[in-house]
Amino acid sequence: MKFVVRNLLRAAVLMVASLFLLHSTADSDYVLKEVEVSSSDTVRVYTPDELRRYDGSNDGEPILMAIKGAVFDVSSGKKFYGKGAPYNVLVGIDSTKAVAKMSLEPADLTHDISDLSSSQLKALDDVFHETYMAKYPVVGYMDYLVKKKPDKFAHLKVIKSEL
Repeated sequence: MKFVVRNLLRAAVLMVASLFLLHSTADSDYVLKEVEVSSSDTVRVYTPDELRRYDGSNDGEPILMAIKGAVFDVSSGKKFYGKGAPYNVLVGIDSTKAVAKMSLEPADLTHDISDLSSSQLKALDDVFHETYMAKYPVVGYMDYLVKKKPDKFAHLKVIKSEL
């Protein structure tokens, strides 16, 4: 009887390990989708310093946040993103990593996603498309995205943020 139980346990452990390896191998190939750039003739470009102005603390100013280099006007979600609101730490910055990790930790409030797992990259794409692109207008792009992908912006007139 001990022999049967031991073999069943071994088989169960091997099965779980195989499923984990299969999942992580399939997951490791995820490639983050590129940001689609506006088809209008002009685009507004923000530096990190310029974006900070739109953190929800100035009445009458829009509330902006960037994800994957796209700048969204999240003013319609003021109860979530406005001053004192639960997700206010995400606005006025490019909070790509925090969105990917569903985190509000200060260390995650960055656009640097170089250390994210494939499942976190997929979660980032899902939230980017299903929440932000679906609910909020894109009002510009971060300067780092323009520098990283100049070909995407070559046909557009780039306008610097008005400060």
